[in-house]
Amino acid sequence: MIIKPSPYSRVIVSTLALALSGFFNTGVSCAQDISGGAAVLAANADVEARLGKGIFSTPKNVAHAPKRLEKKTVARAHPTRSQRTTTAANKPETGGPGETTPRTGDAARTVVTAESLNKQGDDFFDAGQYQKAIDAYQQAVKLQPNYPEAHLNLGEAYFNLGRYEEAVAADKQAIALRPDWAAAYHALGNAYLRLERSGEALEALRQALNLDPKDDEARNALSLAYYDQGVAAYNANKYDEAVVAYQQAVALKPDYAEAHNNLGDAYRRLDKFPEAIEAYKQAVRFKPDLVDAYGDLSWMYDKLGRYPESVEAYKQVIRLKPDDAEANNNMGYALGKTKRWAEAIEAFKRAIALKPDYAEAYSNLGWGYNNIGNYTAALDPLKQAIRLKSDLPEGHFNIGITYSRLKQPNEALVAFTESVKLKPDWPAAQNNLGYA
Repeated sequence: MIIKPSPYSRVIVSTLALALSGFFNTGVSCAQDISGGAAVLAANADVEARLGKGIFSTPKNVAHAPKRLEKKTVARAHPTRSQRTTTAANKPETGGPGETTPRTGDAARTVVTAESLNKQGDDFFDAGQYQKAIDAYQQAVKLQPNYPEAHLNLGEAYFNLGRYEEAVAADKQAIALRPDWAAAYHALGNAYLRLERSGEALEALRQALNLDPKDDEARNALSLAYYDQGVAAYNANKYDEAVVAYQQAVALKPDYAEAHNNLGDAYRRLDKFPEAIEAYKQAVRFKPDLVDAYGDLSWMYDKLGRYPESVEAYKQVIRLKPDDAEANNNMGYALGKTKRWAEAIEAFKRAIALKPDYAEAYSNLGWGYNNIGNYTAALDPLKQAIRLKSDLPEGHFNIGITYSRLKQPNEALVAFTESVKLKPDWPAAQNNLGYA
């Protein structure tokens, strides 16, 4: 079906045709608008038509990794004075099943009690002999089943041997005997964390912190449980839930740099770029060598057109990771956006040196040369970009501008035709093709 052009479109074509008659005879000293200033262009398309287009290499989204509770041996929970008193009160009377009393004439015979077995278990525990400690604690609770300290110590010994299900059972028994014991809830929460049962870990650790708000280890463990909950939500594409979980993690542990970084990622996936920036800034504040956070911070600044800040953030990425070709390319892109072309060109050259097959960096180098009016220098990198990646629309577009400036209209026509073929909905490319 043939559609007749409207009077408005005929005006546009006439305008372009008039501009065409004088373009190739007009000398230029810097990049100009090859469209002849047609008023139909949107602002961004007009800029691209005049200056070409740089390429920002978008970082890949990666899954979040759970932090997990550090696998380390734990110290025994030391009972308080009141706990020791209660234990003594609960000890069976002489002659009961909890101890052996000496017979007449056998006064030197050792008395074995649940408390002495627990002490023996403690000595083995402190020496790192956890299986022997378990044997002693098991004998202690067999002699005295209502002995919460022995149950908790048994749970901690199981924990140190990686027998987390048995640790859970022992910790629960300690809690049943002493429901207000923060240390037992803390131990239970840690065991659940090792079993990756974050929901139950959260419940236990919240109770531990309620009972003992000064327990910093429980607070950190609870923060870790929220962190892992955030990881699970983020990886399931439930970004709102991830935000809530990571917020809880940093509320409990304000210097948790990795949680701030992941919170930034969740905000970014929700297109909440200002919030993402604040989260990434907190991440690098608490961990100045967190290179991923600097990279994502730079990305967000770019998204919001805050190019000078993007440049500064990329400088930090490169400081920490000087061989990062993408960071050098993207810093060059941001420098170009702030018209610091000499610095941009050097950044693109570094990116190419680090990654010789980096088509986008070659295209950007040509873009930079175009913008300082060095069209002859732009040709080789742009040709190399197209050799490396023939379907790169920006490479064809930028070399089209170069050919136009070098008064090679046939080559410019071919280049703009290819850019439109590769990216049909690109207004600047359509404009320049119409002009060529």
